Amino acid sequence: MTQGSGTTPAEPTLVRDLTLFSTTMIGVGAMIGAGIFVLTGIGAGWAGPALMLAFILNGIATIFTAMVYAELGSSFPDAGGGYLWVKEALPQPAGFLSGWMSWYAHFVACSLYAVGFGSFLVEFLSSLGFGFWGLEATLVSKVIAVLVVLAFTAVNFRGASETGLAGNIVTLIKIIVLIAFIGFGLAATFRNPDWWQNFTPFAPNGAIGIFVAMGVTFIGFEGYEIIAQSSEEIIDPKRNIPKAVFYSLLIVVPIYVLIAFVAIGGLTGLDVPVWQYLGEQRELAMSQAASRFIPGGAFVLLFAGMMSTASALNATVFSSSRVSFAMGRDHNLPDLFSHISSRTHTPTFAIILSSIFIIVGALVLPIEDIAAGTVIMFKLLFLLVNVSVINLRRNRP
Repeated sequence: MTQGSGTTPAEPTLVRDLTLFSTTMIGVGAMIGAGIFVLTGIGAGWAGPALMLAFILNGIATIFTAMVYAELGSSFPDAGGGYLWVKEALPQPAGFLSGWMSWYAHFVACSLYAVGFGSFLVEFLSSLGFGFWGLEATLVSKVIAVLVVLAFTAVNFRGASETGLAGNIVTLIKIIVLIAFIGFGLAATFRNPDWWQNFTPFAPNGAIGIFVAMGVTFIGFEGYEIIAQSSEEIIDPKRNIPKAVFYSLLIVVPIYVLIAFVAIGGLTGLDVPVWQYLGEQRELAMSQAASRFIPGGAFVLLFAGMMSTASALNATVFSSSRVSFAMGRDHNLPDLFSHISSRTHTPTFAIILSSIFIIVGALVLPIEDIAAGTVIMFKLLFLLVNVSVINLRRNRP
């Protein structure tokens, strides 16, 4: 066995066909999802204009764990990510627990993206006058969430390259739309001579509001975990994993901060403070903001929201199945999880069962509960990973 490898020649392995660009887009696609389109309004309701500071602090906090993921991802380039490293570094049952935490965090995050996609599509169709035959919008959005999970489950069955291609297209579309949103938002902000008043008070709920907003939106910074889950399918992982981790953060963090700035600075003529209005709009805050300073902005942002949550969903279906595949290969889950299709080289049963859990979460959990549960699991996993790198540097230099 090669040092740092979680496989032996007799074990099932995946095919390396993800390029640096595709790997970076998987990370970006996972991050620019819930953090911007679904949770910006909720975060603004807590932090006020200090949402920008919450995003910056999250970026600073996450860079340290991202460096650990870059180091370990290039040293242990196999499916499993944080689970694999904790299993290698710490005594049991730490590895077993980290695997379950990682799997839970990924499929519950995926539920969040599915629910967000359903909400955006319902709002988009409603604005076009579609009535859904008298059915409640919440019910329709849940049905759509199930259908989109099934669609990306089918995409993931086809293989990593097809998953990467779908993610690349969707992620590039939403980046272009967000750049347009930022441009129109900056213009709207600086056309108003009193724009700065939208940012006072800067932190209406004080430090507590900022920390709550950091916790709510932290899920938008965990794309490097998705990259790590893809390690076994990345070309030249020793070079490309660290690059993809840092490229994705360099793309995402500035976009987050600028989005928060223009969403608050570009709105005028409200009866309540802008941050309060955004908080009341919740997952639809971005589209409501866009409708006020972009021609047809609500349609554009709702479409971008659908693209954003779809790409995050695509990336997270991919990663949740990979961690359960790695656990099956290590016999921490039934061996069936490690089965790989001879035709598509994908872990078919792991994809199916992960998708079932994603659908259950989307049907039964509200958005804020989904986000809170996901953040807690990721933070516990990241804590174990950071302890693991200290141990590995000492014992496996």
